[in-house]
Amino acid sequence: MKKIFTILGVAAMVVAVSAQGSETFTSQTTLTSSYANGTFTGETAGVTVNFQHSRDEGLGTSDDYSINGKGIMLRRVDEQSFVEFVIPNGVGQFSFNYRKAFTGGTNNRVLAVFVNGVEGPATANFGAAGADPTVHTLVTSVNQAGPVTIRISYPTGTSTGNKQVTIDDVQWSANGSTLSVTDITAVKSNFVKNTQVTDFIHFGSKADVKIYNMNGQVVKTANVSDRAALDASDLTPGMYIVTGTVEGKAVSQKILKK
Repeated sequence: MKKIFTILGVAAMVVAVSAQGSETFTSQTTLTSSYANGTFTGETAGVTVNFQHSRDEGLGTSDDYSINGKGIMLRRVDEQSFVEFVIPNGVGQFSFNYRKAFTGGTNNRVLAVFVNGVEGPATANFGAAGADPTVHTLVTSVNQAGPVTIRISYPTGTSTGNKQVTIDDVQWSANGSTLSVTDITAVKSNFVKNTQVTDFIHFGSKADVKIYNMNGQVVKTANVSDRAALDASDLTPGMYIVTGTVEGKAVSQKILKK
């Protein structure tokens, strides 16, 4: 089958320029800790997300093979696990972050992007032995007017068996525009300043904030200003995910409430 896409970069966080949409899986409540088929309304208006033999990962799961808070996990080729985005207004470039989940196999994970049923190039095999936390990024040029259906799954010919993969931070630009690869570290470091919390969470910049417990429930929302301190004394001890937007970029940070 003809390969029509180009891999522009790997192993970097992608931030959209003239971005058209994104999916972080944070707001959806359809995925559970069990592998299933389903659909939900995406966080970008007009977008539908379909999934098959996939589950929640990162919030509300007993394990943690997450990338950036809540994500989606594909399991195996046999059931043809996939996540699919039905985008009504066209796509320029498309990107997502991915990593190995669970410990089985060595460099036996591989993914591909399918656009309107046409298979694009596969990623390189990834996933070192054991639990490999390395996060990779695929950026691919689509350049098609809408509506466009983009599926992330295993490429044709992949051997069967469990090959769990976590996917997160999906982004796409408008048809004819691009995504730039940049380092988000500086932006994230200006979000939550103290990841171990007693009474207050300190922020470095203005943000609309949501705090999720490890069951995926929103336990606190706030609009914080530059260098603000948010009272967290009412939170019970444990792990939480703080999400927000800093300089137009969606970020999240795991915190420990003591």
